Amino acid sequence: MQTEQASAEKARAQSLDEEAYKHRIRLKVRNNVSLPPGIQGNPEAWFEVTQLPTGDVLDVRLLRSSGNPALDAAVERAIRKSSPLPKPAQPELFKRVLNLSYRPQDD
Repeated sequence: MQTEQASAEKARAQSLDEEAYKHRIRLKVRNNVSLPPGIQGNPEAWFEVTQLPTGDVLDVRLLRSSGNPALDAAVERAIRKSSPLPKPAQPELFKRVLNLSYRPQDD
């Protein structure tokens, strides 16, 4: 029973650490985005980002367009400008390939 509980607590802590890691990346990218004028609504773009263990961005690929090419290009520039990306507190949470989404009105 205690082993199951300890495993559950460890998994929950790791999930929280992973969310904190993703949040730090999103925040850094968001701070580097120069939004184009005239964005309607809150369109979402998805990117695949390949990085080194140092956080240096190797490649950025648009997976799903927001429907606004200027916004897509601005977010891609921001991702590249955010290199190196923040590293996770726990090295085992590092992912070489990340899928990142961006919506202009999200916090």
